[in-house]
Amino acid sequence: MESDQDLSIDLSSCRVRPYAHQRVGIENLVRWDRPRAGRTIGGVFFLADEMGAGKSFQVICAAQSLYARREIHRVIVVAPAAVRSVWFDPELGELRQHLWLDVPNRVFEYHGKVRRWDLGPLGDNRLKWVITNYDYIRRPEHLAGLLAIADRKTWLVLDESSAIKNHKTAQAKACLKLRGKCGRVTLLNGTPITQSPLDMFSQGLVMDPRILDCNFWQFRARYAVLGGWEKKQIVGWINLPDLQKRFAPYVLRRLKEDCLDLPEKLPPIALPAPMTERTWSIYQAMRNDMIAWLETDTLSVASQAIVKIMRLAQVTSGFLGGVVRESLDEEGEIVERPEPIKEVGHEKLDVFLAWWLQQIEQDQNFKCLVWCRFRPETARLLKALETYRVDIGAIQGQQKPAERAAAIRLLDPRTMPAGPVVVVGSPAAGSMGLNLVGAHTVVHMSNDHSLKTRLQADDRVHRPGQRHVVSYFDVVATGPQGQKTIDHTILKALKTREDLARWTTAAWLAELRQLPS
Repeated sequence: MESDQDLSIDLSSCRVRPYAHQRVGIENLVRWDRPRAGRTIGGVFFLADEMGAGKSFQVICAAQSLYARREIHRVIVVAPAAVRSVWFDPELGELRQHLWLDVPNRVFEYHGKVRRWDLGPLGDNRLKWVITNYDYIRRPEHLAGLLAIADRKTWLVLDESSAIKNHKTAQAKACLKLRGKCGRVTLLNGTPITQSPLDMFSQGLVMDPRILDCNFWQFRARYAVLGGWEKKQIVGWINLPDLQKRFAPYVLRRLKEDCLDLPEKLPPIALPAPMTERTWSIYQAMRNDMIAWLETDTLSVASQAIVKIMRLAQVTSGFLGGVVRESLDEEGEIVERPEPIKEVGHEKLDVFLAWWLQQIEQDQNFKCLVWCRFRPETARLLKALETYRVDIGAIQGQQKPAERAAAIRLLDPRTMPAGPVVVVGSPAAGSMGLNLVGAHTVVHMSNDHSLKTRLQADDRVHRPGQRHVVSYFDVVATGPQGQKTIDHTILKALKTREDLARWTTAAWLAELRQLPS
């Protein structure tokens, strides 16, 4: 057991000078415990700094310090699939940027095809990094490969740990098994509670069961208030000071505004996109159907309502369809069939292009990051931009790694080209982990219902290395006479930091009735 005296950590090998808050974080990561501060369970920590405060940098420095002290010889990093390359990329990844040149390191990507690269002095006794993702280790045969190498001198790092917030999922169970073989564990998350305090049960369980000292049913009985349908739904929370007290010794959270001297983030500006009479009539018909459905389906839950409401958001973005439906084939087997996509308007696209051309006239090196919630919306915007002489990149799901890497390089200050650049991304695929500070203007063509997704997406450009004030714009569909739409509902909720995923059916019904016909 270590004393509570300050540790002697040599950070002279860091290629980037750590900020003061990062030195504190590195010290906490290196420590085994801190009894006087209540941190009595060793090898357990949760780094919850706000996005952009340098969580991965602190882990990389701490790991090399622990290696020098001969306390670890391996680090296993589990991250969302979209973030795996942020760690591993041999040219621009976090490890390539921050590993010390005087420490022997070997980095593996544990996925379909194992890749590796080395950095530092030659020799067999290297600090080994294994980078993988949650989806991949869900399968027992993939998890078995990690379990075979994990030992008491292995440090398990779970990046974006809200991925294991549901203890029933295969990935949460896989991480729990892996945790049992590793001597240390650290969770990283800028938004540790994305929906409710229930998120902390599974994360606490993976850290160490002694923190909460209860099972799931005891946790719910201790902190949740049940109500709703047959009193089986959680409608409130109690005893939260006790929950906070249990986690406090093991959690460190700092906000960027308190520890970094970054340029200002300007309030979002709305770019109105009036719908044509034709598109507006389609929207109104869809809206009236939604209200009728919500009024009659008294057993519906919020998640079902969001799927229905999504169609309204599709109309404001200019299309309908693409939703995957389950049906029976000729042999009675369930198959998934995506709906055909039908274009119903292009008002938002026209407004964005007119605004963007204006920006280029004022700044020949204008670089912009654009987020689109829907894949057809992304494809249409990329096709429209191809008619202009501009560097274009895409960050979306199911794309080739080389294509994704090329898009990231367009907004990396070390590799970005001269002239205008537009990178169009899907928040689901690119809102986590990426550093895109080459841009200082962000445009949301459409918004996800998740508050966490919006916060993550906005902070891709507001990070260390940003030298300009950051501007945000939302392209907002309106009726022909300026009538409010579902876009306004989503933005109002995000502005007040509400998570639409937690809205009840009654809340959706009340909101839709307020929108003008």
